[in-house]
Amino acid sequence: MSATTSLEKNKFQPLVSANLPGKPVTYVILFLEFWVTLVLMYWINEGYYSRIFVGRVWTYFLLPLFLYGLVWQFFIISTIITSLVYFILTRIEPPKEGLFDLSSREAQFYFIRFWICFYSLYIARAMPLPWVDMYVFPIFGSHIGKNIVLYDSWIDPEFVDINDNCMISLNTQLISHAIIGDKLYVKKVIIKKSGIAGAGAVIAPGTIVKEGAVLGGACSTLFNQELAPYCIHVGSPANVAIPIKIKKYESEIPTEKLPQPIETPESDKEEKS
Repeated sequence: MSATTSLEKNKFQPLVSANLPGKPVTYVILFLEFWVTLVLMYWINEGYYSRIFVGRVWTYFLLPLFLYGLVWQFFIISTIITSLVYFILTRIEPPKEGLFDLSSREAQFYFIRFWICFYSLYIARAMPLPWVDMYVFPIFGSHIGKNIVLYDSWIDPEFVDINDNCMISLNTQLISHAIIGDKLYVKKVIIKKSGIAGAGAVIAPGTIVKEGAVLGGACSTLFNQELAPYCIHVGSPANVAIPIKIKKYESEIPTEKLPQPIETPESDKEEKS
């Protein structure tokens, strides 16, 4: 039996990086990112805001608008700095799929990248516009298609491919890595066109949700499981596939079946007039 197969059938509850404390170097990087962002914001805004507010009492009425702008400025600067840090980390140790020991170089760099990405995504999801995170995920190598819905769900930042017209429902966990025992397993998760993950569903690493497939609410998948196209999958893990009946409607309605207008006799029209 291969190591991967043994890992997939492990009876213990898998963990993700969010369940483990970060490494000291991770806290140092995040601390520096935060303070560099604040220093840059002060350098950009110090002269501008001092000229606006000194001696101009009326400008204080615009304070909520200015604060709103500062929130967006913090997000943009933090995202730029995070993307630069992430770029450097991936050049030192490129992201890889596979099965690794927790003490290995690949695993250690994965954990560092995870928390760096988590920091940026946490800020993005706290922004007042709900679709901002869709622009942050691609920075970390994930593919996010068009016309998708992510709702309030957890999605791993790396090795995720979500195609067009997909929906990831509330409280769904889409994880491309898992920690079991002393092993880290990383495998891309693919949600193909029009795939749906129901509320509270858990999608395990290596899962492929094929076109039009639906994973039911509160259901889960196995490692490397493939969900059949145009079926509703239920169970934890999903072991029942219910085919979805697709009915094709004609694009044009035959005109001969439409009700025809009834003509009023001329005599009746004259009486009404």
